[in-house]
Amino acid sequence: MSAHPPLPDPSLLARCREYLAAGFFEEPDASPLRRWCRAVRRRWEKQPAPHYDGAPLYPVGPKNGTGTGNRIVSPSYSYTWTFQRAELERQLAEAETEETRTSLEALSRAMTAEKERLHVPPPNGHSVGGWGYTHSIPNYGRVLREGLNGHARRVRHTLEAAVENGDRTRIEFCRGLLDVLAGIRAWHRKLRAQLQRTNPLAPDAARHRARLVEALAQVPFRPARTFFEAMVAYNLVYYLDDCDNPGRIDQELGPFLEQDLRRNAVELEQAREWVAAFADNVTANWGWSAAIGGTAPDGQPAYNRVTELCLDAARQRPRPSWELRVRPDMPDRIWERALDALATGSGNPALYNEPAYLRSLLEADLGLDERDVVAWNGGGCTETMIHGCSNVGSLDAGINLPRILERTLHEHLERTDDFGGVIEAVKRDFERDIREVTSAVSEIQRRRAEYCPQPMRSLLIDDCIDRGRDFNAGGARYNWSVVNVAGLTDVADALAALREVVFGRREVSRRRMLEALRRNFESDEALRRRLEQCPRFGNDDAAVDSLAAELATTVYTAFRKETPWRGGRFLPSCIMFETYAAAGVAVGALPDGRRAGEPLADSVGPIAGRDRRGPTAMLRSVTRLPLHLATGTPVLNLRLTRRLFATPVGRAHVRELIEAYLNMGGMQIQITVTDRQTLLDALEHPERHEDLIVRIGGYATYFNRLPPELKKTVIERTEYMV
Repeated sequence: MSAHPPLPDPSLLARCREYLAAGFFEEPDASPLRRWCRAVRRRWEKQPAPHYDGAPLYPVGPKNGTGTGNRIVSPSYSYTWTFQRAELERQLAEAETEETRTSLEALSRAMTAEKERLHVPPPNGHSVGGWGYTHSIPNYGRVLREGLNGHARRVRHTLEAAVENGDRTRIEFCRGLLDVLAGIRAWHRKLRAQLQRTNPLAPDAARHRARLVEALAQVPFRPARTFFEAMVAYNLVYYLDDCDNPGRIDQELGPFLEQDLRRNAVELEQAREWVAAFADNVTANWGWSAAIGGTAPDGQPAYNRVTELCLDAARQRPRPSWELRVRPDMPDRIWERALDALATGSGNPALYNEPAYLRSLLEADLGLDERDVVAWNGGGCTETMIHGCSNVGSLDAGINLPRILERTLHEHLERTDDFGGVIEAVKRDFERDIREVTSAVSEIQRRRAEYCPQPMRSLLIDDCIDRGRDFNAGGARYNWSVVNVAGLTDVADALAALREVVFGRREVSRRRMLEALRRNFESDEALRRRLEQCPRFGNDDAAVDSLAAELATTVYTAFRKETPWRGGRFLPSCIMFETYAAAGVAVGALPDGRRAGEPLADSVGPIAGRDRRGPTAMLRSVTRLPLHLATGTPVLNLRLTRRLFATPVGRAHVRELIEAYLNMGGMQIQITVTDRQTLLDALEHPERHEDLIVRIGGYATYFNRLPPELKKTVIERTEYMV
């Protein structure tokens, strides 16, 4: 019987500054939960404190700065860890001793084996926008109100009950979280020490440092007493969670600001500076989403002064992705600040239909308590989850509808005598692939629960501690899965053209159509141009819109029938951030005249440039879709000219357009404010437009960061004057 291959030496890994990996291999025979908790502890104990540059908040800047280590086995908020093979090869080439080289080779074998245990391939290549990805939001407010000492007390209480009941799984879980807390305490001490030995010369920086030293003597282990302490604790928890989502920041921080304003303990300008500093940290980490406004637990409007400060911070910053939850009674002052932010070209905030989201979530069979549903937040790009108490696969999977359509047409079109038969074949194939995708997602979740725990999220997200169960094993209060639906409007346009040209007017035979598609319309440009004259989604054409709605109902309902392994439901979304170009590469020519490999539609709206009858017509088309079934978030992009925001009349028109869309049932809308000429100039002279921001999929980004094919689609979007 052969011996197992040697494992890496933890002490040598630590010398290579691979602290996370070193902790994981300290107790190789322990459970995965125990091993990853120890890995997290060693990471925080050994990782150097970041440089302090005189900013109002600390930690500051990118989470993985130079010299922090953990470059081969890196922490990940989505996967717990990631294995960077290129970095391992680099360190192998530079290894100074055979001992170090042997240990790095052993690390490579071991982590490759760990990856294999977790690997589940996407069926039929369906992974548009994600595959087993997970964003989440810590319960920031609980840390602010109770301090991490409160978390430690709850862990010990659960541990005592587990010992009394002889529950070994919960005992392991609780002891692991105590390891994590020990690591955070060590990290906290290093942060304080770094501040204390830093002596900024600039007066503002010196004041910031002194204020931080005082605040960190209190938080995050004891409850925050002031708005500034709450901001410092919020920022620190954001970094502990590896800089994912800020979540419901205005609701968590609002009471602290009001308390300090009442007792004259803070000036509003100071508070504005601190919120902006936090937004800068989110931007530095290219972090994700924060929902603001909306509804309080008592049903009343939840707009406060921190909401206003967040909207001020949204000016000229692409991050966080501010998600403004709009109620019919949203105050005018919030509308004005939102329009001010959009006018800067930041792409922020996106606007969400608060009543529609609350209603849709409560109808989705997710087991949601009405007191919790008001804490919904779009995580990541904008995948719907509950702040502080949910584990939502986001995006867990993405299904490429045009790819299925292409396969269906080539298999069934010649054998189908009428258009109704084509539709039925398409629906059957959609449903079949959805069943395969959801089954594979459940297998991913099962393997994660067994082999890949999430220690930090088990500590920071309710109800993992009280249940004594890891985050990935179903410990969170709510568990569901958001999946992406790509290319719905591409399919609608393709089938509308097929219906008109092949089955309606019979201008082209089924065989000729298939031959043209196989040849990518080569030598058949006349047919392609004819197909381009067919009805297009986005123009208030009831025939094509109803076809899109019928297909969407089939797809969304099929997803919502399935139950993920971890519980809850599959919630469909349409969030084609930077993925719609790559998704199109895998799709051949379609009957709407689209050539093989061209980008798909950006999210739930029309294909770029095909909406030609004005914004109201486009919005009517979108609201004919069953958007309430796509609660994961059906993203809609709109491009408006900057001139609209220059006058009170223009701003009023923008507000009226948004309100009209939401009143028609629109769930979400996001706005790029720029003009075609600026975009064309940025294409030719990127150095002149380094700060040009556009909305793409579910978030804002810099235009210059986009690949050429996505820049082209942004330019092709219809530009509206309203």
